[in-house]
Amino acid sequence: MRLRNKLVIIFGALILLGGGGAVLWRYLSQANRTAESRVVKKKQSSQRSAAKRSNRASAAHSTSAKEASLSSVPTDGENHITSANAYTYDPAAVREKMAQRATPGEQKVVFLTFDDGVNTKMSPRVLAVLKQFGVHATFFVVGDTINAQTAPILKQEYDEGNGIGIHSFTHVYSTLYPKRKANPTAIYNEAIKSLTAMRGVLGQQFMTHAWRYPGGHMSWQNLAAADADLAKLRMTWMDWNAAVGDALGAAAPKNVSASMKYHAASLNVYPNSAYRVVLMHDAEDKNVTLQTLPSIIQYYKNNGYRFGILG
Repeated sequence: MRLRNKLVIIFGALILLGGGGAVLWRYLSQANRTAESRVVKKKQSSQRSAAKRSNRASAAHSTSAKEASLSSVPTDGENHITSANAYTYDPAAVREKMAQRATPGEQKVVFLTFDDGVNTKMSPRVLAVLKQFGVHATFFVVGDTINAQTAPILKQEYDEGNGIGIHSFTHVYSTLYPKRKANPTAIYNEAIKSLTAMRGVLGQQFMTHAWRYPGGHMSWQNLAAADADLAKLRMTWMDWNAAVGDALGAAAPKNVSASMKYHAASLNVYPNSAYRVVLMHDAEDKNVTLQTLPSIIQYYKNNGYRFGILG
């Protein structure tokens, strides 16, 4: 290397004397830039490889941590009192039946479901109507609504023979489904947080097998991984095949007549189903739903339905 440097210096001096200094300078500068470029590219390549190895290790650690967490969550228990066993149905079996044609003579069953509680304003009023008519429902509760004020209402829902399901912890679409694609880790974490909050009120023996995605399973992409995680928790996602239209915001029905008309139209999606899962909401502003509930109950009573809950 020293000999090479000496030759370059001598060669450069000769050219400088001959007026070729500018040419040599450009040559040496280009050679130096090429060498530096090779060093930088090699360094960047090494950094990318290290980053990939780190990401793979991080993903593996995350997966291992989730698997360990899944295996440590107790999944035994029920989401209802013992006396409710007689009218409790497995969510997976119900979901399968929702789109099927009823067989001759098959007992028809309706599942009244309420999303977005629990609260101290509307949830107790819904419970009063259910008690008045002697029927039960499944409440899909948002975990972060559970607090010192609402805990007695959640306990009342449970003690009066209703089923309790999970409707996420935050109900924030951008967290659960960024860019409309499921975030399995967020969904799993919200299931665990909601279950923990419910057990804090209902006891460690509590376990629900019913999960409803905010917005419905039908609305989002790439849910397979999240579904699989829920299944490991022995939870089944549950949509609906009947509704009163109270999730439509400004377009929601404005009175009982309009709600019942919407409900009748919703039955036409699966007109021959023996199992009806009715979507309703017990959020604080759902006054029309509360007013419609007696008519919904009476409709199913008049048409020979049994009232069940999702276990």
